[in-house]
Amino acid sequence: MGRAYHHGSLDEAMLEQAIAAVRELGTDHVSLRSIAQALNVSPSSAYNHFNDKEALLGEVAQFGLSVLDERMANALARHAGGSDVDARERFAQLGLAYIGFAIDEPNLFRLTFGPIGAKRPQTNPSSGPYAKLNAALDDLDMRRLIRPGTRGGLDTMVWAATHGFACLLVEGAVPPEAISDFMDSLAQLMLMSDTGE
Repeated sequence: MGRAYHHGSLDEAMLEQAIAAVRELGTDHVSLRSIAQALNVSPSSAYNHFNDKEALLGEVAQFGLSVLDERMANALARHAGGSDVDARERFAQLGLAYIGFAIDEPNLFRLTFGPIGAKRPQTNPSSGPYAKLNAALDDLDMRRLIRPGTRGGLDTMVWAATHGFACLLVEGAVPPEAISDFMDSLAQLMLMSDTGE
């Protein structure tokens, strides 16, 4: 006997099942048919809620973005002080949160920032991981901790460098021991030293 779902709850159950499947197996092993089978409902019922696999995975990618956003928010909350040292630490912790998400959730990371995830607009452009990065950089800039004349485009450079490094980690091209050196090098390139140089 199939599992009974109230109207409007099957899509939530499908999303939960898809998130679990992506986390464990990756996107290649997820289909609407397999999700329907796992939930003991007919494939036609699944298609009533999602037009195709990409639509379902798009929702999973949005979930992945929310997981990353929560990790970054927690990192900021742990270093909420008002000193220059706190501002530097907030910036570093945002990067470590991003890299930690990639390490802990490699399949979700790949989907969130892959072709399917890239098609999904952020629900609120004024919030989310990218906004948190910009706010941290603006704070550093206001404190004159960023090298003069480098704030423009720095958000893209930092994101690209951190994302690229995270991808290399996930694919095993660099070892986890390289994280500290990467973060130190990034800080040296963009931040003023403690002596103001």
